[in-house]
Amino acid sequence: MGCGGFHELFRVYDSRNTGYNDRRPDDTQEKISLIKRLYAEGRIGKDSYYSLKDRAYNGNLSFEQLMDIKESSFNSRENTSQDSEVKDDKPNNKNKSINKYKEKIKELKRSREKVESIRTKIQERLNELLQEKEKVEEMAESMVSSSEEAAREYIEKKLDLEENIQVLKKRKKELEKQIDEIDKTMKVVDTKMLDYEAVKLQEELENIKKDI
Repeated sequence: MGCGGFHELFRVYDSRNTGYNDRRPDDTQEKISLIKRLYAEGRIGKDSYYSLKDRAYNGNLSFEQLMDIKESSFNSRENTSQDSEVKDDKPNNKNKSINKYKEKIKELKRSREKVESIRTKIQERLNELLQEKEKVEEMAESMVSSSEEAAREYIEKKLDLEENIQVLKKRKKELEKQIDEIDKTMKVVDTKMLDYEAVKLQEELENIKKDI
């Protein structure tokens, strides 16, 4: 072999050896695996999936770029999730408002039942006192001619009964007034609830029209 051939062989060997030492590991498959994972997780769409694969095979895609894509897709999904939560809160807020009105009506009904129960008991006691008063009056009249002192005792008893009767009548009127106020309040709350439902229904219809 001549000198020229020897030098040519050495040059080729040296070129191959240098190329081997300078060659970096091929990370294309790692990039493809990451792209597939992003696609499987729904972080990128079908078009982006094929586009990124082509860039990876052509050597035009770095891991830094893939990380940026992953981070931006995460933020996008997080914002979408938050928007969805806000939208989901609207029906919840509506239900809370409706339930608030319904709970108020229940409370008013319970209060009315309690007041009505006391009013009924007062009325029953009033009936008893009125009957007792009537008997005392009859006894007092019959005693006037026979015993003035006995008649006076019946009259005093009648006055005590009358005082108790007037107290209970006053309480009865107060309770009846409370019942009337409760009934009026229930109508107001019921009207507000119906108005709220009507307004919300109108808003829902308007939103449906916007999407058409």
